[in-house]
Order: sequence, then structure tokens, then C-alpha cells
Amino acid sequence: MSKVFVEYAILPESREAYLSFMREKLRENGQLSLLEGTDQPNLFVEIWTPVSPDEFTHMREVRLGNGDPVWGPMHSWIKGGREKLHIWHFRSIGPDE
Repeated sequence: MSKVFVEYAILPESREAYLSFMREKLRENGQLSLLEGTDQPNLFVEIWTPVSPDEFTHMREVRLGNGDPVWGPMHSWIKGGREKLHIWHFRSIGPDE
């Protein structure tokens, strides 16, 4: 199984708009879970499961691009903007690998 992790810090003044946006995304998509740092408020990690390599490539292009009407507006809520959105794809390693 593979997972995608998307990490970023949200500006404190954008927190409520961000949480409202993400609650809607959580309701819409069963692949998504959202975590907030307990020792770093406003630091968030999205976990998407499962995600194929092709799905990840598309997701990365959308999330890091400028023109996406769904995810693009979120860039203004991120501390440091789009350049501070980090996205990684991981695959599971079994005991025999």
C-alpha cells in the first residue's frame, strides 16, 4: 500500500477558513485524514491512502500548480505560500524486502 503525505503550516489568521475548507474535503473524500501537530499548532499533515504512483503524480501537479480552482486558493493560507507545501509519496516495505 502507498500513502501520500502533504505537510504545511497555516497562518493563524487563516485557521478558521482553512478548517472549514478541510472539513468539507474530509466529508467528500474517504481517502483523506488530517492531523495537526500537538506541539506545533497550525502545522498540518494530510494523509491520503491508498494512492498509486500515477495518482500521486497528478496530485502533486494539481497541488503545486497555480491554476487549480479547488486547491489553489489554499496557497494564500499557507505560511510562506505554495513553496512551503510539501508533498511526498511513500510505499510500504514488507518484512521480506
